[in-house]
Amino acid sequence: MNVDASTIASLASIVGVVFAYFSFMKDKLRSAEEFGKLQQKVLQLEQQARSNENRFQTIENKLDVIQQTLTRVETSVQNLLQHPN
Repeated sequence: MNVDASTIASLASIVGVVFAYFSFMKDKLRSAEEFGKLQQKVLQLEQQARSNENRFQTIENKLDVIQQTLTRVETSVQNLLQHPN
């Protein structure tokens, strides 16, 4: 069986293309995996942001209650100072 140089070159080219394709697919798989990890991290950060927003809302509500209480105390003290018995 005689194999000429063009056949060897063609086979080498096909092997090279196959290796290049597998390398491309490996990189694509790695990129997809990294993208999946990034998506998961984004979801975690969004969940954490919602949790923080809920905490801030709770703190704001408690501060409003404290401010209302202080206003009532201030009013009561002023009334006591104006009308001592």
